Amino acid sequence: MLAATAALAALLLGAPAAPAQPPGAADSPADGRSTSLLGARSLDGGSAALAWAGFASLGAAYAQGITTQDDLGASAEFDWSSTELWLSGFWRRPLGSVAGWDVGGRLRLGWYVDAGGTWIHADNRGDRGLLAAPTLVFSTRAGDGLVSLSADLPLTFTAWRGGGFLLAPKVAVGYEAPLYGDLTIGVRAGVSYRGGGGGAPMRAGRVEPELLVLVGYRVF
Repeated sequence: MLAATAALAALLLGAPAAPAQPPGAADSPADGRSTSLLGARSLDGGSAALAWAGFASLGAAYAQGITTQDDLGASAEFDWSSTELWLSGFWRRPLGSVAGWDVGGRLRLGWYVDAGGTWIHADNRGDRGLLAAPTLVFSTRAGDGLVSLSADLPLTFTAWRGGGFLLAPKVAVGYEAPLYGDLTIGVRAGVSYRGGGGGAPMRAGRVEPELLVLVGYRVF
C-alpha cells in the first residue's frame, strides 16, 4: 500500500517512481546483506552472532561469510534439562526461492557430550559422541522482521556402552525483528521427536518441545 501511494505521488509530481524491490529484498540492511543466522540467505561476506535461552536450552553461534553464497560458523548449545552439550561447526548456503520464500541449506557437524544429569530425565546416562545435522530452511519477510521455518534431522552417534545412536527430527518456526541498530530480538518455537538405539542415553521415544528467546547482532 505504501509503495503504491509513493508511486502515485511520484507520477503526480513528475518524478520517476522508485523501482519495486524483488521478493525478500527487505531481508537485508541497506547494503543488501542478511543479518540472520536462522534465515535462508547468506551473510554475503559479512558476519553475525546469535544467542538464545529458554526451554530447554541456551547457546550462542557466530558465522562469517566466506563467499557471497557460503557462510561458515561455530555454535555451542547446552540443554539444561538433560545436561547435554553440542559443540559444532556449520556451513550454510542459499538454494533458491519458492513462492516468495527463500530456501537454504545448513549442515552442522560437531562433538556431543552428555554429563548424565538425572534431575529431570531419570533414564539419562553420561556419554560422548559425534553429531551430523542437515537442515532445510525457509525464510520470508513479515513487516520489519523475518520469519524462518526449519526442518532439522540431527543424528548423533554415541560411543559408550558399546555405542548407539540418537535421532531427533525437529521442526521450528522463528521470528526476528530489529531492536536497535544492528541488534535484533526474536522468538523461536519448535518440537522434536527423540528416539534411539544401542547404548545411547534417553533412547526411548518421546516428544520434546522448545521455546527460546533470541538476540542477534550483525558484527560487520
